[in-house]
Amino acid sequence: MKKSVIARVSRFFHSDSEGGALVEMAVTLPLIMLIMTGIFSFSMALYQKLQLAEAVAAAGRQLAVDRGSHDPCLDVQNAIDNGAPGLNQTLLNQGIVVTINGTTEPAGTCPGSGSSGANTDLASGVNAQIQVTYPTTLNVANIWGTGTGFGSVNLISQVTEEIQ
Repeated sequence: MKKSVIARVSRFFHSDSEGGALVEMAVTLPLIMLIMTGIFSFSMALYQKLQLAEAVAAAGRQLAVDRGSHDPCLDVQNAIDNGAPGLNQTLLNQGIVVTINGTTEPAGTCPGSGSSGANTDLASGVNAQIQVTYPTTLNVANIWGTGTGFGSVNLISQVTEEIQ
């Protein structure tokens, strides 16, 4: 009596293979862990980028209507700090650059700021730009002690507003 092809194939795959599942898991588990840690790392970087973009947008809105302030750059820095509570404030504040009417200033005191009175450079219709650079690290996995990863990357967000 001849056996069918399906019966032969079925017998071949259902033969004595008690340790097969363990071997398959040992081969695929490192790959699955690499993929999962990569997804987690990129998700964290995306979350940081979204937080940074929202904080910079809020700071831009603040600067656009901040003509009466004597130090609008300090107000911008506070708006960014308040808008991105999940980011390292020290690293965040080091990367703030404010450009008002073509004059670029790092974080701190804006050009034309004084201890009293409004900032003289914040005239109506002048463009003001805020750019923030935030360093972060993308580690994919640390399998077998190799420290596989992409290292440090800079997340950059900027906004340009017209002073009202």
